[in-house]
Amino acid sequence: MRAVIERARAARDALRPEDFGLQHADLHQENYLFRDGRTDGQYVGAIDFDDCGPGAYVSDLAVTLSELHGRPDYPAQRDALLTGYREVRSLPAAHEPHVDAFVAFRFLQLMLCQVEHRAEPMFRDDWHEDVAGLLGLLARLVRGSG
Repeated sequence: MRAVIERARAARDALRPEDFGLQHADLHQENYLFRDGRTDGQYVGAIDFDDCGPGAYVSDLAVTLSELHGRPDYPAQRDALLTGYREVRSLPAAHEPHVDAFVAFRFLQLMLCQVEHRAEPMFRDDWHEDVAGLLGLLARLVRGSG
């Protein structure tokens, strides 16, 4: 956990002031909606802004990528997301490795959330297994093999 926090802190410190601002902070697949039928193409909208606040823009990318992590096509999905992101907002190539540090930090956040809410019905039965799995994933990410 310490290594993940240190990497996330170093990644945050390497970013420029213009790399921070208002972020959604929970932009995963269940929090964006698609609607067809517009004359200008497909429309994408975000919902669930309760975590919205100031932060590093790359952390929004990390939330989205954390949901895709582990898929066989993850490298292609990651590349597609970063390519599409660059069509809208600057993402210097030097910042790309920082995205991975924020992905690991997102997994740490999810793990700590499960520990914090372990007595709630949603987590009560399997929080041990979920936390163990996330710890294993974090260990692999820190070693660079995840």
